[in-house]
Amino acid sequence: MRVLVTGGAGFIGSHVVDKLRAVGHEPRIFDLRRSPYHTSGEIDTYIGDLLDVDDLRDAMRDCDAVAHLAASADVGIVAEEPVEAEALNSRGTLNVLEAARQVGVDRVVYASTIWIYSDGCGAEVDEDTTVGLPSHLYTATKLAGEMYCKSYSELYDLDFTILRFGIPYGPRARPAAVVPAFVRKALEGEPLTIAGEGTQSRRFVYVEDLAEGVAAALRPVARNRVYNLVSDRDVSIREIAHTVRDLVGDVDVVHTEARTADFGGVVVCGKRASRELGWEARTPFEEGMRRYIDWYRAGAARNGDRPAVAPAPAPALVPALVLAAARPARRPADAIAAAARFALPTGLFMGVLGALASYLVAVHRVGMDWDDARTVAVTILVGVTLYLGLRMKLDPMRRGAIITLCWAVAGAFLVATLVPYTRDLFDLTRPDVVTVLLGLAGAGFGIALAAASLRLVRSRRGVERESEA
Repeated sequence: MRVLVTGGAGFIGSHVVDKLRAVGHEPRIFDLRRSPYHTSGEIDTYIGDLLDVDDLRDAMRDCDAVAHLAASADVGIVAEEPVEAEALNSRGTLNVLEAARQVGVDRVVYASTIWIYSDGCGAEVDEDTTVGLPSHLYTATKLAGEMYCKSYSELYDLDFTILRFGIPYGPRARPAAVVPAFVRKALEGEPLTIAGEGTQSRRFVYVEDLAEGVAAALRPVARNRVYNLVSDRDVSIREIAHTVRDLVGDVDVVHTEARTADFGGVVVCGKRASRELGWEARTPFEEGMRRYIDWYRAGAARNGDRPAVAPAPAPALVPALVLAAARPARRPADAIAAAARFALPTGLFMGVLGALASYLVAVHRVGMDWDDARTVAVTILVGVTLYLGLRMKLDPMRRGAIITLCWAVAGAFLVATLVPYTRDLFDLTRPDVVTVLLGLAGAGFGIALAAASLRLVRSRRGVERESEA
């Protein structure tokens, strides 16, 4: 099967890609960046945005299934940025389902979380347990994704498989997760900090075991089924701290105030996955911790005793025109669409400069009426400004700033024609003034396009778009 893995450049996603390839499937990565864990060209990769259905639809063409792991996974960041997290986790999942429906993908495998059992579900739960209303926004967004999967199955006959992940750990984990954070602090001799008494328990799952579960969920028996991918042992946060201390060295363990709406932990049954998929979490927690610490130390040694983390991600969006031109085209229709994506904004941008030049020439060489020339030039300029502004995948504040900059350029030329005395100030028959004005116009649009294309301010909060339950 050809399987698109959203978030395939991240922690769990990269392991899923490796496992799919190992069992004979053909994985394709969809992410904001290229995978730092695979060499260039090793894995078919689409760079795109989960919030853009067109990007997803392009990446899904000729795929048999989608393993949807991309998400905002850090519960702390979700609490700090609720709107962004909701858009990514809930709307992003809806976009995946809609793109799959439009393209005709056979099935979507959705990475959910055992956090959905955190509110009033009882001491022991399984896949048939009725879940309560979630207290944490992260849980709410993941539960919304499950509901969308069910709805798309009923309304559009799109098959799904929901996997409720235990808490993943192991190589490539993001540094902010509890296990990497404890290991880093212990190796640096810092005390290990526990929220509350540390009695909160989790069913941790070694990441390679989890990846095997995702691959197993592609089997026909898993259609429209829900599975808990968990180990058979609960591990408390306090036990994690003591395990790290035993494996790394003697460090202090300190307790802080408990987190709001934290997952206290319940006994989650994983027998359905064992019975129907033949899957079990085979790696004992202590062994998985030892492997992770060995991996971490090996990376630290290579990097001069610095933490072993993934390389800094590339900009979330390379220049928009280059991205449009470079996106792979596998069919003539895709090639035509890619060419259109490249040609349309490029043509419009060049049209702006042409309009401004024509404006100057028409007024002073042909004798066109000032009002007519101004109307033509400003109309084109404003139209292109709005088009570029609406096409930019930016948050409202940055988009507004860029559109304002474009309008400012248009306004400068408008004022120069509307206010009589400015004609002397902007003596358009003088070559030096013409050069300055055209330079200002070109610089304004250049800055606007560069800011829109690069989006270098994607911090760790936006880049780690992959599911970590």
